[in-house]
Amino acid sequence: MWQLSGTPSEIIIRAVCIYVGVFVLFRLIGKKQIGELAPVDFVLLMIISESVSRSITGDEDSIPGGLLAAFTLLVVNYATDTIMARYRSVEKIIEGEPQFLIKDGRILHSVLRKSTITEQDLGAELRRNGVDKVEEVAYAVLETSGHINVIKKTK
Repeated sequence: MWQLSGTPSEIIIRAVCIYVGVFVLFRLIGKKQIGELAPVDFVLLMIISESVSRSITGDEDSIPGGLLAAFTLLVVNYATDTIMARYRSVEKIIEGEPQFLIKDGRILHSVLRKSTITEQDLGAELRRNGVDKVEEVAYAVLETSGHINVIKKTK
């Protein structure tokens, strides 16, 4: 329980590889998936975390091994945040950029498709923002967090 079955460097390398791999997978599925977790998305996240947990530690069942893997993931995450804060180009690669979904009352369908957002999802977000018609919108932006900001036209 308290003795490592693998080497610390092996656990660290595994943790970094899994962090990067899972990050890339989530980056590929798009912002909507991260910003708006539906129940099915939450279940997927839970299953993914469980499926990669043994990959991080290998056959490691010790408490120090688990703590070392968790610590490594926190350090990698902190380093990623620090690098993104210092270098806008890295932040752009990792986080992406906000995308216009609506400009001047016109829906940008190609961006919706690319972002896997349906017109129904967009309509629901517009209604949450007190908008009845798309024509009332100056612009709607899909933020890097997955949140959609809606700005109404001024009268």
